[in-house]
Parts: sequence; C-alpha cells; structure tokens
Amino acid sequence: MKFARDILLISIEATGPNPEKDFPLQIGAVLLDKDNLLEKAYFNSYIRFPFSQATNFHIVQTLGISKEQWINSPNVKTVLADFISKFPYNVTIATHNTINVNFLQRAFKLADMPYEYDYHIMEIWTLGYFYLSKLNSRKIPTAETLGQYFNIRREKEHDAFANCRFMEEIFKQLVKAI
Repeated sequence: MKFARDILLISIEATGPNPEKDFPLQIGAVLLDKDNLLEKAYFNSYIRFPFSQATNFHIVQTLGISKEQWINSPNVKTVLADFISKFPYNVTIATHNTINVNFLQRAFKLADMPYEYDYHIMEIWTLGYFYLSKLNSRKIPTAETLGQYFNIRREKEHDAFANCRFMEEIFKQLVKAI
C-alpha cells in the first residue's frame, strides 16, 4: 500500500492524561516513507518545564531517566523547533491515541508557536479494530492485544520513543494485513 504523504508516527509522555492541564514531557516520533514504509528519520526528546522538586523527582521516576538527563533537557520551544526542522508539515500524523496530537498541539501553544500540521490524523488502533474484525475477534484493539497478535513486544513502559518503535512495527503489520 502506498500513501499520499509520508507517515509521522508520534507518541507523547505527559504529566497526566488531560492535555488542557497536564504537560508534555517527552516527544517520540518516527517518519516512514509513503511508498515503502521504510524509516526516513526519527526524533526523541524530553521537555523540561520548571516544576517543583517533588514533581521533578516523580517525573524522573516515572520516565525511568536520570536526574541529570531531566535537568539537561531542553525547553518546549527548543524541542519544537528541532521537531519542525526534522519533520515538515506535509506529513500525515499517525498515533495510537489522538490525545497525543492534543498534547502536541498543547506543546505548540505553550511555546507560543503556530501548529500547522494537517488536522487529519491516522489513528492506529482504529486500523487495529478493522484487522481484528476481519479475524472475527471481539477483542479491543489495544497495544497489548495487537502486540500479541503480531508477536511484537514493547521495549519499555512510559517512553514515547519506545512507543513509537512499537507502533511502527504494529502499523507495518496492519498495513500488510488489511
């Protein structure tokens, strides 16, 4: 299957589930070629916000990173400038959950930068639903369910880049199967 535009898989780790009040902490992304789904580029960065010491400790524990790695992380504006320079706006964003896109939009708002990516989003678990329906399965298309069907394992929990790699493999399998 060929696509009209390159596919940009994104995943975001955040302080909580609500894009209106929580903060994006890490952006992971993998860019796939529209013709053959081979990887063209990738991105992985933590985003440092001026949180309290207790919150910083909790973030370091949750993300499984060192305190130094967190302290040395760039601010949101720097991260997004790097992100935009790597991934132009003429891509189709794909994700396992559209909340990731909401967090990406929130990051742009926090950085006082315009969000210019297309509003059309490819939601991978919807593709998973079609695949499981084709198999007459009544299981919910979660990361774990689809990973089990395709015998793919996630490397690490609470890591946006590991999620992107996991999604990349599931997405490629779904495109082949559907």
